Amino acid sequence: MADIDMPTDFEAIQRLLDGGDLESAREILVTTDAEDEAYVVLRLKLSMLDGSIAPAAALQKLIQLMRRQPNWPGARGLFQEASRLAYSEGQSSVSHSHHPPPVRNKE
Repeated sequence: MADIDMPTDFEAIQRLLDGGDLESAREILVTTDAEDEAYVVLRLKLSMLDGSIAPAAALQKLIQLMRRQPNWPGARGLFQEASRLAYSEGQSSVSHSHHPPPVRNKE
């Protein structure tokens, strides 16, 4: 599977999210193609930060992504952040900052 290329505006959107400017990040993400998977981690982070998705649910989605592509841009950092948030909220966490192993094809 080919690597996912990080969009040129990925880091700018990431900075907005990290700085708490959710509305500006949302405005940029709305202009991107909803089917463009390169933005999926940023969309998950926004959803987690605005409370529309629980950290545990974000973890499950991140696991699916990282099984398909272990080096998905931004996935590892968000996985760790979601894991910490899930733990701090008393939610059961699938892992405490351990990344899921890649899926091996049975041959």
